[in-house]
Amino acid sequence: MRILISIITLFFLFACSNNEQKQNVRAEEELKAEYMAKGDSITNLTQAELLKNVSQAMQQGGPGYAIEYCNLRALALKDSLSKAHNCEIRRISTKYRNPVDMAQTESETRQLNNYETAFQNNEKLMAQVYMFDDRIEYYKPIMLAKDACLKCHGEPGKDIAEATMVKINERYPQDLATGFALNDLRGAWKVTFKK
Repeated sequence: MRILISIITLFFLFACSNNEQKQNVRAEEELKAEYMAKGDSITNLTQAELLKNVSQAMQQGGPGYAIEYCNLRALALKDSLSKAHNCEIRRISTKYRNPVDMAQTESETRQLNNYETAFQNNEKLMAQVYMFDDRIEYYKPIMLAKDACLKCHGEPGKDIAEATMVKINERYPQDLATGFALNDLRGAWKVTFKK
């Protein structure tokens, strides 16, 4: 009789544990979906604001002026949006213009490598959400989608005017962000949410 009671008790403990694990997995998936939506919304807004401001700078003074704008104001724009959304917004890339946009963590390097490998293999690039003990990280690929982007990120001497290259070299002496073609992978957005 004791053996039967022990078996029944173990069965119920296992069943309860299994249900708890399923609930935890479901809760984590729901949380990931919530942060995927938040990350999409924040990066869409940030990208739109950045493109709007760069477009205005291009209209006011051409690509050289847009380089000046990006150098002086793009980080401030991301910082103000980060504060407004209670997160940290970054652009990261292996071919960065501003060294601030260089991968700084193992997870950033890994995600950029994953995107670059997928891009080279003609695979669809998707936003990703990763859960950590103290934070949630959202990543979204940045594609070079507009011809106007080539005026600062395309081929020097072909897409980028000599005067613009002078400005790039003045402001970003270690620039790596040229040589792109339309629809190339430019880098990734990263949004970090504190738990």
